[in-house]
Amino acid sequence: MRYRKLGKTGLLVSEIGLGTAQLGGPSLIAGKYIGSPKIAKKEVFKILGIAYDAGVNFFDTSDKYGDGGAERLLGKAFSKNRDKVILATKCGITAKGDRCFRKQYIKSCLGRSLKNLKTDYVDVFQMNKPPMDIIKSGRIYEVFDELKNQGKIRFSGVSVGTEEEGARIVSDNKIDTLQVFYNLLHIRPNEFLLGKIFEAGIGLIIRSPLSGGVLTGKFNYNTKFSLTDDRALFLYGRILTNRIDAVNMIKEHFKLRDASDLLYLSLNYLLSNKKISTIIPGVSKAGQLYDILKLSNIKRFSENKNLKIENFIRDNYKG
Repeated sequence: MRYRKLGKTGLLVSEIGLGTAQLGGPSLIAGKYIGSPKIAKKEVFKILGIAYDAGVNFFDTSDKYGDGGAERLLGKAFSKNRDKVILATKCGITAKGDRCFRKQYIKSCLGRSLKNLKTDYVDVFQMNKPPMDIIKSGRIYEVFDELKNQGKIRFSGVSVGTEEEGARIVSDNKIDTLQVFYNLLHIRPNEFLLGKIFEAGIGLIIRSPLSGGVLTGKFNYNTKFSLTDDRALFLYGRILTNRIDAVNMIKEHFKLRDASDLLYLSLNYLLSNKKISTIIPGVSKAGQLYDILKLSNIKRFSENKNLKIENFIRDNYKG
């Protein structure tokens, strides 16, 4: 495993981290179960064990992954070697599905997360997509400072919703990490932002590096997701068709032989970008993680190769 600095935090994080939405299963939000389909605990602990043994030390979670289930599983898995892992969690969504960033709500969420994770502190505590008015008010920065002074969090972060919100946060430069949606099928919206984040010394975390699984090459035009799978809310119809078209285009242009080639091109493109601190793919099976971890032994692309990939995507895929 290779490691990189998480911005100005000084933390060395595995360039391949692990997102845990799939491990937690669905949450009850606004009276409906939604999120990721539930998987067996035996498989969860197998996945976490494989990741840890391979050198993965960055685990991203949320109080809303399985209504805290993912946090509890992480707490059980790593309570005895807490100092060997870097735990990042998020808050900001209520049981009704609303966004809430009031100080008392944030503190109550963190309290539950600490209990779930079986720890006295969170390495990176993140707000989940605060809207622009909240960002401009500066209230989230004040809460972060207070929680740092209390020793309950080491570093602060935001999982950003839009490019404009991300740009404002980077301009303020009052947090330690920023999590953005970025992958081969979502290059254009965050291109300029990545450089600004790096220049500000903010650790850059990439979520959905495989575009909801589309870049695994295992989906087709007829793919349908269960009602408890949040991808059923957006990955259908024209959006799904456009993304499958793009995958087929990429496979043909770069002469990719199979799904493994597509997976490695997609993730190695990200890992070859030195501005990125870590990527956090999610998996629901141990075999999927094994495939991703093989990237640790693959030579990174040159800047010229990455640029050619970017130019092809930019010129041929409009999203």
